[in-house]
Amino acid sequence: MTIHEIFKEEFSAGRDFSFAWRIFLDRFYASTREFRVELIKFAPECLDDRRHLSYCAAGIHKLCRENGLELPEWITDKSLILDEPYFPGATTDLLQLVCLVESPPEFKMRNIFTTENVLTRT
Repeated sequence: MTIHEIFKEEFSAGRDFSFAWRIFLDRFYASTREFRVELIKFAPECLDDRRHLSYCAAGIHKLCRENGLELPEWITDKSLILDEPYFPGATTDLLQLVCLVESPPEFKMRNIFTTENVLTRT
């Protein structure tokens, strides 16, 4: 299974990006190194929102760094750097300020600001 297949399956079931992303994280964390490499090898082409694709790239970039995996080629595409700052889920100025400080570098470099525990699943 690939990240594209996960998103496609979840979207066809009527679920949103956030839900599909959490399913991807669950599968990634539960997988072997070999499966992880296959899971992230290609971009999820079913994403029509550039912010979501950039978010995936940032998250996978961080996952690769944390797990000693080689970056898939699509992750480094310069078009995944957003023109405008994106604060997913940050609904107040205070939370946006927290995200500006805490956001991991893999997200910041793509102009995405989130909390430091963005990839945590509990």
